[in-house]
Amino acid sequence: MLGTTKIYGCIADPIDHVKAPTLFTSIFNKKNIDAVMIPIHLKEDNLENVITSLKLIENFKGMTITIPHKKIISKLCDYLEPDAKFTGAVNWIKFDKDRKLIGNNFDGQGFINGFIGQNYSLKNKSVCLFGAGGAAVSIGCSLASEQIKSLKLINRDINKAIHLKNKIEAKYDFLKVEVHPVNDYSLADSDIIINATSLGLKTTDKLPFDITRSSTNAVIADIIMQPEETELLKHAKSLGRSIHHGKYMIESQIDLVGDFLKFGKL
Repeated sequence: MLGTTKIYGCIADPIDHVKAPTLFTSIFNKKNIDAVMIPIHLKEDNLENVITSLKLIENFKGMTITIPHKKIISKLCDYLEPDAKFTGAVNWIKFDKDRKLIGNNFDGQGFINGFIGQNYSLKNKSVCLFGAGGAAVSIGCSLASEQIKSLKLINRDINKAIHLKNKIEAKYDFLKVEVHPVNDYSLADSDIIINATSLGLKTTDKLPFDITRSSTNAVIADIIMQPEETELLKHAKSLGRSIHHGKYMIESQIDLVGDFLKFGKL
């Protein structure tokens, strides 16, 4: 690193599962971009103080945001790009020349691009989404714009799922959205089932849903990137289901992030 090196961060709690620092630093090196990304393990209680302090570091240019900070940091931004404003969550922030904090959200489009890039189709499909947190909100809203047939939301906090349903239906009034609690749902009619919860980050986590209740033709998708093949995906594969890895969501965001950071195509 040189004195001219731009610093980017990846903020999470826990941090050991994230791949973004290695991925983006490698891209910066290959592209001869004088920049580096570092992992930042930060508890929620310290977010505001840390963001305030980072504003003072002129060569600290921005961060990617992951679990569990996506919604909270959106409230600390001075400006939100349209996708971040609509979802109320961010997964990337940057400082402008005046050190104002700008937030954006590429999770939804990243998931869509990654899913389609693996030769899966979304059009006219029945989709079931587990979770209603920052990533789930972005993915749910992006799914609604892809001409899917129906969307089912399942979450521990039913009120969060209802809030997401209302948000989606307010913008996409043609889409049928159902909400179900985690102890009362069906998977048999779903073509695509997505885990957008944090379950799977730890080896001790229980599976987010019972795969045996799904159709044999269903595609099981996870957004967790580390481990690359979660217990959910391993179990789905053992049952003969098609699977979709979480790594494709971040890999498909790279060029979107490049434009946001003014690097162009990465």
